[in-house]
Parts: sequence; structure tokens; C-alpha cells
Amino acid sequence: MTTRQGALRLTLNYLVVASLWVFCSDMLLTSLGLTVRQTEQIQVWKGLTFVLLTSALLYVTIRWHLERQARIGSALQASEERLSLALSATEDGLWDWDLQRQKVFYSAGYHALLGLPEGALSNDRAQWEQLLHPDDHPRYQRALAEILQADHDTPYENTFRLRHHDGSYRWILSRGRVQVDAKGQPARFIGTVKDITQRRADADSLRQAAAVFEATQEGVLVTDVQQRIVHINPAFSRITGYSEAEILGQHPTLLKSGRHDAAFYQHLWQTLQTEGIWSGEVWNRRKNGEIYPQWQCIRAIHDDNGLLSHYVAVFSDISVLKHSQDELDHLAHHDPLSNLPNRLLFTERVEHALGRAQNEAHRGAVMVIDLDHFKHINESLGHNIGDLLLKAAGARFARQLGKAATLARLGGDEFGLLSEDCGQAEQAAQLAQQLIDCLTEPFVLEGQELFISASIGISLYPQDAQTVEQVLRNVDSALFKAKNSGREGFAFYDHAQTEHARQRIELIAGLRHALENEELRVHYQPLCRLDDGQMVGVEALVRWQHPQRGLVPPGEFIPVAEDSGMINAIDAWVLEHACRQMVAWRAAGSPLQFVAVNISSRLFSRGELDQRVARVLAQTGLPADCLELEVTESAVMDDPDQAQALLERLRSLGVRLAIDDFGTGYSSLARLKRLPVQKLKLDQSFVAGLPDDKDDRAITRAVIALAHSMEMNVLAEGIERVEQQDYLRELGCDYAQGYFIDRPVPADALKLT
Repeated sequence: MTTRQGALRLTLNYLVVASLWVFCSDMLLTSLGLTVRQTEQIQVWKGLTFVLLTSALLYVTIRWHLERQARIGSALQASEERLSLALSATEDGLWDWDLQRQKVFYSAGYHALLGLPEGALSNDRAQWEQLLHPDDHPRYQRALAEILQADHDTPYENTFRLRHHDGSYRWILSRGRVQVDAKGQPARFIGTVKDITQRRADADSLRQAAAVFEATQEGVLVTDVQQRIVHINPAFSRITGYSEAEILGQHPTLLKSGRHDAAFYQHLWQTLQTEGIWSGEVWNRRKNGEIYPQWQCIRAIHDDNGLLSHYVAVFSDISVLKHSQDELDHLAHHDPLSNLPNRLLFTERVEHALGRAQNEAHRGAVMVIDLDHFKHINESLGHNIGDLLLKAAGARFARQLGKAATLARLGGDEFGLLSEDCGQAEQAAQLAQQLIDCLTEPFVLEGQELFISASIGISLYPQDAQTVEQVLRNVDSALFKAKNSGREGFAFYDHAQTEHARQRIELIAGLRHALENEELRVHYQPLCRLDDGQMVGVEALVRWQHPQRGLVPPGEFIPVAEDSGMINAIDAWVLEHACRQMVAWRAAGSPLQFVAVNISSRLFSRGELDQRVARVLAQTGLPADCLELEVTESAVMDDPDQAQALLERLRSLGVRLAIDDFGTGYSSLARLKRLPVQKLKLDQSFVAGLPDDKDDRAITRAVIALAHSMEMNVLAEGIERVEQQDYLRELGCDYAQGYFIDRPVPADALKLT
């Protein structure tokens, strides 16, 4: 019943009661037959009584109505307070949309949810729709149209994004219901909103975590506090072989391999309890019984109250990694060509053997085996054949050795051997000879029969050395001794040899300082015609004026310079100084025709000698025919074709050419006659025995005759006695050089007349 209907009903009741009161009271008075005065008095009392009764009734009615209104107001206020508290507690907002007037009310909580001050949202929907994310607008309109057309008791729920005051968009969950009027038409649309941005982010994270959990290649195992397995992922089944049905409810000890003792697991649980996490390598067992390594991380999980709720173990199968590590370790310690231990592993084993020797008074031997002239195999047959030969030689060496020996390839054509059962020098010598003898049989590689020999250096320990560095240095020194003794043999280390090597190192360092500090000098030895004794030229010879040792003999430092490669720089220095000195002599009117300069085999083999000579001649201004270059016979024969081409280029410059140390090499006469040289220098080894030694006489006579037949001159080196000079003159030798004629001297001490 509406308020209007209630008021009308109350009024009608009052009219009926009042009418009955008047009609009944008047009828009663008429029936009593009272006088007019009595009737008037009674009418007055009747009217007063009616007024009193209606006043009392009105009072009661008004009081009841006011009390009812007060109770309704209190209940409404309490309801509003509870609603406000509930919305505040849940951080929800309220909206109330009057559909008939198109006005919307937004609560303070709604404003707070969007970071807006209360009242910032107007009651018109246009402002609110501007806050709605553009992508969500079509979906919101469809949902709104559906709820307004649905039954009045249909609940409404929708999610969309609204722009916050800070510019970001917040995900909003809106719930409500449409209220209809008496005619069943939508009158109000009221509901609440909640910020679910964080909830959606958490849900996204959970979905992502679930996807990772299912898709990860690492196995995941979850247990409860009693360590019963409650969850696994597919990778767990793939790695262990156990299905979910087989493993759920089981204890993780089902996976134990038995490789770890109780102390291992005690430490694991102690770490887990104190730190909440443990990680390490564990060996477990698959369903098929296979034991395999895994890297495992176990973490304790606590609930919101801090109580332990679960354990989560994440593990990966590292079998392949272990295998790869083993392979890498093998590659790091073994030679890829021969599959023998490499220098690193050999050094480690030598170090271990030395430690054992010190602790147990044990003795042994270390050897270095070098294949003789191996580079010739590579250069002539190619590296492929060379590699095959290295493998075959290593295999043949290995067959000669027992279990107490380590054979290694140290690099190039060098092998190392550690023998821990060769306590005596005789045993080491016997083993070394056995290794040399095993190479006497030919190697047949790709249809080719190859022969090769070896040189071996031996160092005994601990008598020769107590450290790895000393041992390796000693065997290298012994190997050098074996090579210098003619190769295809072995040599033991001795201290004198090490001292010699130390001196060589000091000599090399001193030579470098000599070049930098201008300690080198050029001395000149006269070259004379034998028929009249006239000096026609000089040979430039390098000398070293050491600041402490004085003049260092050339036989001491020249071989070292050749081995170290410094001879190139020395040759270039001598060439330039000799040319400049010859220019100075010519300017002073000297009758000298030329200056002779020795060219080392290293500088000659580089192939650019002609360019260097041309550059020096241009810089110094010396005429080309005033320079004679002396090249050794062995340097020419190392690569005859290249040597001939280079000599022809030098000859085209106009310089003189001579073959030095002739007779000591293996010259081909057919090639010799094609070389563009003008002079042969007879080696002093043939001159030393003249005129008494018949072999020297025969060789000297043959060389002079050969040279003259090819229109070459001959110069004899090393003349120290007058008999030698006279005999060479009789044989028709053209030029002479030696201490009998004059010693090498500095330029300012040379007698030019």
C-alpha cells in the first residue's frame, strides 16, 4: 500500500466513524424525548466528548506514526552505516543509476578507487565513459544492453578498465542488479565496483607459473610436510620414468640410488632446516634401475602464518653434461691427433711422480723423443701424411711400453715419456734404445714407404731434478745434446750442458742489447791477387765489442745469432755499414775494387734480398759492381730453383756474386754451371792440409780447374803459411785470403796501399 492510499483509507475511516457518531447520537437523543434545553446541553457535552475522543485518537495515531518513522529511520541509518563499513572494509565503491532521470551517484569509495576526490565524478554518464578504456567500450555497451533487456532479477557482472587519476588503467569488477518500477520497467541500476588489477596480475602470474611448471624441462616434485609426494610435472615423469599415478603419495626415498651415505642426507636436511634451501649434485635412480646424476634444488615453503607447508624440489638430468664434461676433460688433457696425453696431462703426471719420489724414495726417468727431420715429411708429402706418420709413430712407441709409463705428445714432432720403473740409467738407456730401434721398420702410409728416426733426451729423477720445470728443462737440454751428436741416438742430461744453455740465453739477450747499443763493429780482411799480391778488395766481417768481455769471437756468437734468427738484422746492419765505408774509401781515392759481404742462409732464403740490396745501394750511392755478395753453397742447394731466380735478380742489379765455403755442400755441377756467379771461394778446410795432404791437393786442383772451365775465378780462404800461398799460385788460383796475408782489422787500421 502506498502512502497516498494509506492516508485516504485513514480519512475514510474517520468520516465513517464520525458520521455514525453524529447519526447514532442524534437518534438516541430523539428517542429520549428530552427538552430542547436538555437536548442543547447534551449536544454540547456530546461535541466535547467527540473532540476529546478524536483528539486522543489523533494523538495515538500520530505517536504511532512518529515512532514507526523513527524506527524505520534508525534501521535505515544502521543499514547505511553497515553498508558503508562493508564497502570501506572491502575497498569497494557503490554506484546508483537512476534510469528514469539518467542520473548516477558515485560513492566516496568509488572516487577513492580511481584516485579522485569525492564529488569529482558528475552524475552524468558521459564523464564516466571518458574514463573507460577504448578497447573495453564495445564489450561494456553489449553487456549493458543485455542486462537492461533481461529479467529484473538477473544479476549483472562485468570487468573493464577505467583510467586512474595517475594515468594508468585499473581493472574493475562491477556487480549489480536492475530494479523495476510498478509497471515492470527498469527504474534503477545499482551495484558495487572493486579494483581487481592486482588480482588479475596475480592470476596471470599463476597461469604463467602453471605453464612454466608444465612446460619446463626440469623435473618438479612437491611434497607435503610428511614428505608425501603431492604433485609432479611432466618433466619429472620423462626424467624418472614414473607416472603421476605411480608416484603420488609415495616418499622421495623411492628415488634413492644408494650412492650417498647417511651423512650426506643429514647435511642436506640440516641445511634445508637452517637456511630453507639446499642445492647440489645428487645421484638418483630411474624407474628402470638406471642410476643417473641430477642437479637438484630443494626449497622449504611456508604458509602465511610462517608454518612449514610443503617442500619443492626442482632438478635437471645432467647425464649429458657429465658426459660432455668428461669429453672436455679428455680433450683438455689429450692430443686430438694421436689421442695420447698432451703436455698439460704429462706435466701433471710428472709432478705426481716427483711427489711420489720424494715421499717413497722412488726413482724414474723422463724422456723427450723428437722425430728426426720430420719437417721434410710435411714439406715434401704434405701435412696429411705427416699427421698419419705422427699417429703411427706414437702407436709404435706405445707398444714398447708397460703400464708404469706415460707416453704423451708434447706438440709438433715431440713425444714425452714418463717411466716410473726406470730407476737406473742402464734401464733408461735400454728403453731409449728400444724406442729408437722400433722405428727401423718402415711405415707404409697411403701406399708410400717412409723411414724416420728419433733422437731422445733423458733426465733421471730425483737425482737430476726435484721440480717439473727442472725436469722438462733438463730433458730439452739432453735432447739438444742428442741432436748435436748426429741424431738417431739418445743422451742423458748433465749439468755442464745446462750451463752451456744458460750461456746461450745470456748471449742471445746480449746480442739484442748489442744491436740496440751499437756494440757491433765491422772489420775488414784484405782479398789479394795471387799473381802480383795486389789487394783488390776486402771482406766485411762482423765483430762484437762487448762492454765487459771485450771482443767476442765470431765463432761464439754467429751460430747463436743464426739459431735465434737475429742474423737477419746483423746481416742487414753489416751490409749497410760496409757499403757506406766503401763509398768513403772511393771518395778518398782508394784503389779497392769491391767490398765482399757475407749473406746468411736465413736472409738469403727470405727471397727479398734483391730489394734490400737495391735499397742500400740507392741510399748509400755505392755502384753495384763495387759490392760482392757471398752466399754459402748449402744456402743455394736448400732450394736451388728459388736460389737461382734470386741470384739472377741480384746479378741484374750489377753486383758481384760468389759461392762461399765451396766444396762443403752437395752442389750439382749441372746446376752450378747455370748460376750467375763469378767466383768460387775454396773452403779453408781444403787449404789447411796444403801442400802436404794429397786429398786436399786433389780437391783443390779439381775445384780450380772446374771453376776456370766455367769461366769463374777462385779465391782460397784460410791461407796461413807461405807454402800454401806458393802452391795455390802454382795451381793457378786467382785470389787469396787469410791470416798470412792480413788479419781482419777496423776500417781505420786497414792499409790500403
